[in-house]
Amino acid sequence: MTPFRALLFAGAAALMLVAQTPTQNPTPNSYAQKLVNETLAKHPDVVILAMHVVSRNGGTDYPILASNIGRYGKKADEDDLRVIKTGQNNLEVNKTGNHFEVELPLKDVHNKTIGAVGVVFNYKPGDDKQAMEQKAIAIRDELTAATPSADRLYGAP
Repeated sequence: MTPFRALLFAGAAALMLVAQTPTQNPTPNSYAQKLVNETLAKHPDVVILAMHVVSRNGGTDYPILASNIGRYGKKADEDDLRVIKTGQNNLEVNKTGNHFEVELPLKDVHNKTIGAVGVVFNYKPGDDKQAMEQKAIAIRDELTAATPSADRLYGAP
C-alpha cells in the first residue's frame, strides 16, 4: 500500500469513527435556559423542569428549548401537544411511581399559548397531588410573567 493510499484509508476510517460518535447537545445559551436555571434554584423541590416552545419558524413540533435534563430539540409528544392544543393540564405519576409529573400550557405575558412546561416532583403514595399541581401552576405563572414572547425565549440571556 502506498503512503498516500494509507493516509487516505486512515482519514476515511477517522471520518467514519467521528460519524458514529454521538454528539452531546450543549446546554443552550438562551433566555429560556436562564429562566429554567433560576426557577430550579428558587424551587429546590422541583426535580425536572422542561419547556417545549413553538418553533421559531412557526412549525408545530414544539421542541424542548430549555430543561435540566437535556433532550434539547426533542419534539413534543402526544401528551405535550394535547396540553398545548386543549389548554388542559396533564397530571400523572410516572411508570416507576416515584415522580409526579405536571404538564401545563406555557404562555407569554399576553396570555398566548406558546408551548408547554413540564414540572416534575418527587412522589410517594399519599403525597398531595393537588398541592403539587398548584405549585406547578404558580411556577408556570412565574415563567409567564418573565416571558414577553416565544421569540424572546430563544434570545440571549
